[in-house]
Amino acid sequence: MKTEPPIEIEEDEIICNCFQITENTIRYHILKNDINQVEDVTSACEAGGNCGSCHILIQLFIDQNKHQKKLEQVLEQPVSKPKNHNRSFWKKLLPSS
Repeated sequence: MKTEPPIEIEEDEIICNCFQITENTIRYHILKNDINQVEDVTSACEAGGNCGSCHILIQLFIDQNKHQKKLEQVLEQPVSKPKNHNRSFWKKLLPSS
């Protein structure tokens, strides 16, 4: 039985081939500078500044960063207790006659 060699995954993959900018570098600048646009990433580290083929990945990293920040905000909010109203659920639903 022939076994295939394990697939090697590069931990810090080059995203921008034109300028040899890695994923970690791009993510670092997005997080550090709170970047929301691909053009701002280009200004910070040159990624995406030539052919543009990496723009879709850069935008993905920006979107993931936004999502992560929103998730952290939601998790930081205290859970509010329901207000104690004098009337029970059924009394509110079925008014007295």
